Amino acid sequence: MNVIEIENLTFSYPGAKIPTLKNISLTVEQGDFLAIVGNNGCGKSTLCKAMNGLIPNFITGEFQGKVLAGGLDTQKTDVGTLACKVGYVYQDFENQIVRPTVLDDASYACMNYAMKDYLDRGRDALKKCGLEGRENDYIWQLSGGQTHLLALAGAVSLQPDVLILDEPIAQLDPGHADRIYEVLKDLNENYGKTIIVIEHHTEYIADYCKHVLLLKDGNVAWKLPADEALRHVK
Repeated sequence: MNVIEIENLTFSYPGAKIPTLKNISLTVEQGDFLAIVGNNGCGKSTLCKAMNGLIPNFITGEFQGKVLAGGLDTQKTDVGTLACKVGYVYQDFENQIVRPTVLDDASYACMNYAMKDYLDRGRDALKKCGLEGRENDYIWQLSGGQTHLLALAGAVSLQPDVLILDEPIAQLDPGHADRIYEVLKDLNENYGKTIIVIEHHTEYIADYCKHVLLLKDGNVAWKLPADEALRHVK
Protein backbone atom coordinates (compact mmCIF):
# COMPACT_ATOMS: atom_id res chain seq x y z
CA MET A 1 0.00 0.00 0.00
CA ASN A 2 1.30 3.46 -0.90
CA VAL A 3 0.95 6.16 1.78
CA ILE A 4 2.37 8.90 -0.48
CA GLU A 5 1.67 9.10 -4.22
CA ILE A 6 3.07 11.91 -6.36
CA GLU A 7 2.30 12.32 -10.04
CA ASN A 8 4.06 14.80 -12.33
CA LEU A 9 4.66 17.35 -9.57
CA THR A 10 6.18 20.66 -10.64
CA PHE A 11 6.42 23.54 -8.18
CA SER A 12 7.84 27.05 -8.45
CA TYR A 13 8.12 29.61 -5.66
CA PRO A 14 6.72 33.09 -6.44
CA GLY A 15 9.18 35.06 -8.56
CA ALA A 16 11.46 32.08 -9.20
CA LYS A 17 12.91 31.81 -12.69
CA ILE A 18 12.96 28.01 -12.69
CA PRO A 19 10.86 25.42 -10.81
CA THR A 20 12.26 23.99 -7.57
CA LEU A 21 10.60 20.63 -8.31
CA LYS A 22 10.39 19.39 -11.90
CA ASN A 23 7.90 16.75 -13.01
CA ILE A 24 8.42 14.45 -10.02
CA SER A 25 6.59 11.13 -9.84
CA LEU A 26 7.13 9.06 -6.71
CA THR A 27 5.47 6.56 -4.38
CA VAL A 28 6.30 5.80 -0.74
CA GLU A 29 5.11 2.45 0.58
CA GLN A 30 3.63 1.96 4.02
CA GLY A 31 6.31 0.89 6.51
CA ASP A 32 9.25 2.31 4.58
CA PHE A 33 12.12 4.18 6.24
CA LEU A 34 13.15 6.53 3.45
CA ALA A 35 16.10 8.93 3.36
CA ILE A 36 15.95 11.85 0.93
CA VAL A 37 19.41 13.08 -0.04
CA GLY A 38 20.88 15.65 -2.37
CA ASN A 39 22.85 18.87 -2.53
CA ASN A 40 21.66 22.06 -0.84
CA GLY A 41 18.94 23.74 -2.87
CA CYS A 42 17.94 20.63 -4.82
CA GLY A 43 14.37 20.68 -3.45
CA LYS A 44 14.40 18.21 -0.55
CA SER A 45 12.47 20.34 1.94
CA THR A 46 10.13 21.57 -0.78
CA LEU A 47 9.31 17.98 -1.75
CA CYS A 48 8.60 17.03 1.86
CA LYS A 49 6.36 20.04 2.39
CA ALA A 50 4.40 19.00 -0.68
CA MET A 51 3.88 15.56 0.89
CA ASN A 52 1.80 16.90 3.77
CA GLY A 53 0.04 19.75 1.99
CA LEU A 54 2.02 22.66 3.42
CA ILE A 55 2.65 23.21 -0.28
CA PRO A 56 0.42 24.50 -1.83
CA ASN A 57 -2.08 25.15 1.03
CA PHE A 58 0.20 27.17 3.31
CA ILE A 59 3.22 27.96 1.13
CA THR A 60 1.99 29.34 -2.16
CA GLY A 61 3.50 29.09 -5.62
CA GLU A 62 2.81 27.62 -9.03
CA PHE A 63 1.73 24.01 -8.42
CA GLN A 64 1.17 21.43 -11.13
CA GLY A 65 0.56 17.73 -10.75
CA LYS A 66 -1.05 15.67 -8.03
CA VAL A 67 -0.07 14.58 -4.50
CA LEU A 68 -1.99 12.04 -2.45
CA ALA A 69 -1.21 11.75 1.27
CA GLY A 70 -2.93 8.83 2.92
CA GLY A 71 -5.26 8.70 -0.06
CA LEU A 72 -6.23 12.38 0.26
CA ASP A 73 -5.59 14.90 -2.50
CA THR A 74 -3.48 17.61 -0.85
CA GLN A 75 -4.96 20.30 -3.09
CA LYS A 76 -8.48 19.46 -1.97
CA THR A 77 -7.81 18.80 1.72
CA ASP A 78 -7.05 21.29 4.49
CA VAL A 79 -3.70 21.21 6.30
CA GLY A 80 -5.33 20.28 9.61
CA THR A 81 -6.79 17.10 8.18
CA LEU A 82 -3.55 16.23 6.40
CA ALA A 83 -1.55 16.64 9.66
CA CYS A 84 -3.40 13.60 10.99
CA LYS A 85 -2.10 11.64 7.99
CA VAL A 86 1.45 13.02 7.67
CA GLY A 87 3.29 14.52 10.65
CA TYR A 88 6.15 16.96 10.10
CA VAL A 89 9.12 17.97 12.27
CA TYR A 90 11.03 20.97 10.99
CA GLN A 91 14.79 21.38 11.01
CA ASP A 92 14.28 24.36 13.35
CA PHE A 93 12.18 22.17 15.63
CA GLU A 94 12.34 24.61 18.57
CA ASN A 95 9.72 26.70 16.76
CA GLN A 96 7.25 23.82 17.11
CA ILE A 97 7.40 24.00 20.90
CA VAL A 98 4.59 26.32 22.00
CA ARG A 99 3.69 25.41 25.58
CA PRO A 100 5.66 25.74 28.85
CA THR A 101 5.59 22.14 30.10
CA VAL A 102 6.28 18.82 28.38
CA LEU A 103 2.86 17.13 28.56
CA ASP A 104 1.12 20.42 27.82
CA ASP A 105 3.10 20.72 24.60
CA ALA A 106 2.85 17.07 23.53
CA SER A 107 -0.94 17.13 23.87
CA TYR A 108 -1.49 20.64 22.53
CA ALA A 109 -2.23 19.66 18.92
CA CYS A 110 -4.82 17.11 20.05
CA MET A 111 -6.44 19.67 22.33
CA ASN A 112 -6.79 22.00 19.35
CA TYR A 113 -8.60 19.23 17.49
CA ALA A 114 -10.98 18.99 20.50
CA MET A 115 -10.01 15.37 21.08
CA LYS A 116 -11.39 14.37 24.48
CA ASP A 117 -8.45 12.03 25.12
CA TYR A 118 -5.86 14.70 24.30
CA LEU A 119 -3.89 14.20 27.53
CA ASP A 120 -3.80 10.41 27.08
CA ARG A 121 -2.59 10.88 23.50
CA GLY A 122 0.11 13.24 24.75
CA ARG A 123 1.28 10.77 27.41
CA ASP A 124 1.31 7.92 24.88
CA ALA A 125 3.34 10.01 22.41
CA LEU A 126 5.85 10.94 25.12
CA LYS A 127 6.24 7.28 26.03
CA LYS A 128 6.83 6.31 22.39
CA CYS A 129 9.39 9.11 22.04
CA GLY A 130 11.35 8.21 25.16
CA LEU A 131 10.19 11.11 27.35
CA GLU A 132 8.07 9.19 29.85
CA GLY A 133 8.55 10.65 33.33
CA ARG A 134 9.24 14.17 32.02
CA GLU A 135 5.56 15.13 31.69
CA ASN A 136 5.63 17.90 34.32
CA ASP A 137 9.06 19.28 33.43
CA TYR A 138 9.45 22.72 31.93
CA ILE A 139 10.70 23.01 28.37
CA TRP A 140 13.90 24.77 29.46
CA GLN A 141 14.85 21.70 31.52
CA LEU A 142 15.22 19.58 28.37
CA SER A 143 18.38 19.08 26.35
CA GLY A 144 18.45 19.81 22.62
CA GLY A 145 17.88 16.16 21.81
CA GLN A 146 14.99 15.89 24.24
CA THR A 147 13.45 19.05 22.81
CA HIS A 148 13.61 17.48 19.36
CA LEU A 149 11.92 14.35 20.71
CA LEU A 150 9.20 16.57 22.20
CA ALA A 151 8.58 18.17 18.81
CA LEU A 152 8.32 14.64 17.40
CA ALA A 153 5.92 13.65 20.19
CA GLY A 154 3.66 16.56 19.23
CA ALA A 155 3.42 15.10 15.73
CA VAL A 156 3.06 11.51 17.00
CA SER A 157 0.16 12.47 19.28
CA LEU A 158 -2.08 12.98 16.23
CA GLN A 159 -1.31 9.36 15.28
CA PRO A 160 -0.38 9.93 11.61
CA ASP A 161 0.75 7.02 9.46
CA VAL A 162 3.71 9.00 8.09
CA LEU A 163 6.33 11.05 9.95
CA ILE A 164 8.64 13.42 8.05
CA LEU A 165 11.74 14.86 9.73
CA ASP A 166 13.87 17.54 8.10
CA GLU A 167 17.52 16.85 9.04
CA PRO A 168 16.64 15.39 12.46
CA ILE A 169 20.19 15.29 13.84
CA ALA A 170 21.69 18.42 12.26
CA GLN A 171 22.04 20.24 15.59
CA LEU A 172 22.71 17.27 17.88
CA ASP A 173 25.72 15.51 19.38
CA PRO A 174 26.27 11.83 18.45
CA GLY A 175 24.63 10.50 21.61
CA HIS A 176 21.40 12.40 21.10
CA ALA A 177 21.52 11.64 17.36
CA ASP A 178 21.63 7.91 18.14
CA ARG A 179 18.69 8.30 20.49
CA ILE A 180 16.59 10.10 17.88
CA TYR A 181 17.19 7.34 15.35
CA GLU A 182 16.49 4.58 17.87
CA VAL A 183 13.12 6.20 18.58
CA LEU A 184 12.42 6.46 14.82
CA LYS A 185 13.41 2.82 14.37
CA ASP A 186 11.00 1.79 17.14
CA LEU A 187 8.18 3.85 15.63
CA ASN A 188 8.88 2.24 12.26
CA GLU A 189 9.30 -1.37 13.32
CA ASN A 190 6.95 -1.68 16.30
CA TYR A 191 4.25 0.89 15.55
CA GLY A 192 4.14 0.64 11.75
CA LYS A 193 4.97 4.28 11.08
CA THR A 194 6.38 5.22 7.70
CA ILE A 195 9.45 7.39 8.33
CA ILE A 196 10.85 9.92 5.84
CA VAL A 197 14.02 11.82 6.75
CA ILE A 198 16.07 14.43 4.95
CA GLU A 199 19.54 13.27 5.89
CA HIS A 200 23.20 13.88 5.03
CA HIS A 201 24.86 11.46 7.46
CA THR A 202 25.54 8.26 5.56
CA GLU A 203 26.26 6.24 8.72
CA TYR A 204 22.68 6.77 9.93
CA ILE A 205 21.27 6.04 6.49
CA ALA A 206 23.25 2.79 6.44
CA ASP A 207 22.17 1.74 9.94
CA TYR A 208 18.50 2.70 9.88
CA CYS A 209 17.05 3.46 6.44
CA LYS A 210 15.48 0.98 4.03
CA HIS A 211 15.51 3.13 0.87
CA VAL A 212 17.27 6.25 -0.36
CA LEU A 213 15.93 8.83 -2.80
CA LEU A 214 18.40 11.12 -4.55
CA LEU A 215 17.13 14.50 -5.67
CA LYS A 216 19.22 16.38 -8.21
CA ASP A 217 18.26 19.82 -9.53
CA GLY A 218 14.61 19.29 -8.65
CA ASN A 219 14.40 15.86 -10.28
CA VAL A 220 14.40 12.32 -8.88
CA ALA A 221 17.74 10.84 -9.98
CA TRP A 222 16.98 7.46 -8.40
CA LYS A 223 15.34 5.61 -5.54
CA LEU A 224 17.18 2.50 -4.37
CA PRO A 225 17.49 0.11 -1.42
CA ALA A 226 19.83 1.70 1.12
CA ASP A 227 22.70 -0.77 0.75
CA GLU A 228 22.67 -0.37 -3.02
CA ALA A 229 22.27 3.42 -2.82
CA LEU A 230 25.31 3.82 -0.60
CA ARG A 231 27.48 2.19 -3.26
CA HIS A 232 26.67 5.14 -5.54
CA VAL A 233 29.57 7.11 -4.09
CA LYS A 234 29.26 10.09 -6.43
